[in-house]
Amino acid sequence: MTADVYPQPARPPGPARPPQARHGRTPLPGRVLAGVTGPLLLGLCGVLVAGERAYRFHEMAGARWFVSHALGLRTLLLAAPDAPVLYAGDASGFGRGIALTTGCSSALLIAPLALLAGVLLLFGTRGPARVLLGFVLAAALVVAANLGRLTLIVAMQHRYGDEGFGWTHVLFGSVLMMAAGLVALLLFLFLITRASAHDAEVDAP
Repeated sequence: MTADVYPQPARPPGPARPPQARHGRTPLPGRVLAGVTGPLLLGLCGVLVAGERAYRFHEMAGARWFVSHALGLRTLLLAAPDAPVLYAGDASGFGRGIALTTGCSSALLIAPLALLAGVLLLFGTRGPARVLLGFVLAAALVVAANLGRLTLIVAMQHRYGDEGFGWTHVLFGSVLMMAAGLVALLLFLFLITRASAHDAEVDAP
């Protein structure tokens, strides 16, 4: 006698899984945000390059505010043909003026960041909110570092004269801005890289 063999019953189908978003696909609100802010950042880069002279004047005006309120010094800001010049002193008079040239302006570091962020928003797959956050934080860090550097140069020159100016401008100030630029770039890259890993985790099936 032989036993009849029956096929194993098929398992009932499970609940249908919702369709997964395609890897690297940015949602519609993110694409709209990138489409709007990307050209704005590219335009900002152009404005910083073409209008860097006006930017330097406003940057020096910010430094003047800090010198007046933090150091309590009398200040005078002149828009010279080549560069804005800030004079600071006490009741006895003003000391040597400090000029803010192109090489000493934060625009030199912010413009490339704006260009990179604009290109990533328009042609990259990074999260637009993370790219914008990275740019804002990096640019704010650079601006704050340069304003602090200018304030320190004025303070040291007022206190120690040309020797104080040389130490803070040529040595300490240069190192400070190079470090600030490096930290700003690393912060920007960290934020957009973290966003990329997060997106990959979300989009994984």
